[in-house]
Amino acid sequence: MSDEDLPQVISTSYGEDEQSVPEKYARSVCNLYAQLGSRGVSVLFSSGDSGVGAACLTNDGKNTTHFPPQFPAACPWVTSVGATTGNGPEKAVYFSSGGFSDLWDRPAYQDSAVSTYLQNLGTKQAGLFNAKGRAFPDVAAQGQNYAIYEKGALTRVDGTSCASPAFAGIVALLNDARINAGQPSMGFLNPWLYGDGLAGLNDIIYGGSTGCDGKSRFGGSANGGPVVPYASWNATAGWDPVTGLGTPNFATLKKIALGN
Repeated sequence: MSDEDLPQVISTSYGEDEQSVPEKYARSVCNLYAQLGSRGVSVLFSSGDSGVGAACLTNDGKNTTHFPPQFPAACPWVTSVGATTGNGPEKAVYFSSGGFSDLWDRPAYQDSAVSTYLQNLGTKQAGLFNAKGRAFPDVAAQGQNYAIYEKGALTRVDGTSCASPAFAGIVALLNDARINAGQPSMGFLNPWLYGDGLAGLNDIIYGGSTGCDGKSRFGGSANGGPVVPYASWNATAGWDPVTGLGTPNFATLKKIALGN
């Protein structure tokens, strides 16, 4: 497909535990997302709806208690989107997945933000995650109480599957502004988000995620996984594994994206 025919933004609400897919496959797919980014396509994925994790047990035969990262959300070439709720103040949602990849090292564009978070975290949750891994999510958006029609009936839905397309809509508007100004589309977003774009994100410091409660999702049936007391990531100043760098302030992001 020619560059002119490619979509400028892709949002996908698919995800599963990183360990559930073959490593060769995961790396190949992640590299394909990198190719899209280099061709001007912004690829966004929902971070997941299991908080710090659901089963929280490795499948390598060792049955190690572990916070399972999500794929493709932990691929360093995609922009991973977590979820928030409310506006007075805006808070992280308990189900918003995040953490640290076991396949990919932390990319350079994350070093400063994530190193600061880990330093402040100290020994909390030590041994339950790969502190050197690619951290996710990168950003967040509202993820609760989306009104939709299903089979003719009005209902409400929650999830990072709502947050990712919402953030993608913001990116589409940024692309529109840039193209009208004679500039190229945004493409791979992450270095910009962790750099100049950071000033256009609202830092979320309230709320947090939970998980690893021995149940499938929240309040579901027992899944045989270990119960990890107080398993959580908290929203905090700067980057965190629940809301990433924060939620979009479109007016500011637009000015930065246009170089104003």
